[in-house]
Amino acid sequence: MKKITAVLLCISILLSASGIISFAESNQTDESFGAEQIYDIPGGYPYIFVHGMGGWGSYQEEFYSHTPYWGGWDGNSDKDVIALYESYGIEAYAASVGPLSSAWDRACELYAQLTGTVVDYGEAHSKAHNHDRYGYSYENNQLMENCWDGESKLNLVGHSFGSETIRLFASLLEYGSQEEIAATGENTSPLFTGGKGESINAVISLSGPNNGSPIANFVYDAKVPMMLISFGLNLIGATVGSEILMWNLNFSQFGLTPKQGEERASFSISNIINFYNAEDNCGYELTLRGARELNEQIKTVPTAYYYSYTARATTTDSFDNEIPINSMFTIFKPSSLILGMLEGRTIDGITLDKDWEINDGIVPLASARYPMTEADNAKSYEAAAAAGEEIERGVWYYMEPMEGFDHFDYSGSVDYPTSFEDFYLTLAQFINGQK
Repeated sequence: MKKITAVLLCISILLSASGIISFAESNQTDESFGAEQIYDIPGGYPYIFVHGMGGWGSYQEEFYSHTPYWGGWDGNSDKDVIALYESYGIEAYAASVGPLSSAWDRACELYAQLTGTVVDYGEAHSKAHNHDRYGYSYENNQLMENCWDGESKLNLVGHSFGSETIRLFASLLEYGSQEEIAATGENTSPLFTGGKGESINAVISLSGPNNGSPIANFVYDAKVPMMLISFGLNLIGATVGSEILMWNLNFSQFGLTPKQGEERASFSISNIINFYNAEDNCGYELTLRGARELNEQIKTVPTAYYYSYTARATTTDSFDNEIPINSMFTIFKPSSLILGMLEGRTIDGITLDKDWEINDGIVPLASARYPMTEADNAKSYEAAAAAGEEIERGVWYYMEPMEGFDHFDYSGSVDYPTSFEDFYLTLAQFINGQK
């Protein structure tokens, strides 16, 4: 029964991921975006948006133009945060990292897209997980108009597992990886050499599962769903290729999907089993133990601002359980109900309290606010602002939960306080106003 439940949850999560059909200086507004007021937004640094599990970005150009991840949830492709920001003279870009990849592999892909280079997953990491060191080339195909120099400041925005991706990316820029330096010396990717953390102005987490989600434990630990995913990825790679629907299912480093320039991958039971056992994917890192291991690799950059935005789509019933509100996206209700009954249970050594029951459909509030490793370095933004405290770099500030909003609302349907557009314009006004 547990395995059947896990398979159903896995299908639910994947369907929900595919269902996200889609938040310089100016004081203009474009009424086609639906903003309720005119915003005077100070000049600032470029925004790099990184999608969550199952998401997509601007490299899937044709699909993204019709169904942008960042704003097309209500079926209106004009509601795109990237275009919205550009209409205000704000540089913004939507990265396209592996939809099911680990935070490490995604961070390496993000770096290559920004710098217009070949993806380098690192010699030590690749050997540890038994996959290729190099991936796609983004030479002459960089994400930004000009290749990022590794020094110019950026704002990083991550939704869902995109939060873990940008957190690790910022940490690697600042602290590097001693394992990679030891493995390759002078041939180490600049991403792993450290000393570049000052290039990150802000790290912004939107419903990020920073401590994982028990739902991932139920799915991953059932084993069957991950084996089916591994088998399915290779079957698709061998029969269809990498591109399917909105996704570039890029697992070429594992040999499951075609390498760049190839039409098909080879079907390989050994590659399927290797990926299944590697624990180098978002499924594992979304479990509580996987998130804990990931958090042990990530350090906060002292020169960057950190902000987390959370959502609550549950209410407390007469039995003190958390139940979904009626407006929650239907596909999330089974997972939300399960999360809402877990108080007092111990999973991966963590005893879950009420904040693990409160959720947005799939991510508990206790996970979205801040990483456990930053518990002594985290503050309520509202409380700090009310006390007149100076907002500091290198400190995690968590916002009060956005009541009545679910996990998808950051991808297009959020109504805060008046419209989806107002949320992201208020965000830009806030971030660009920080000095």
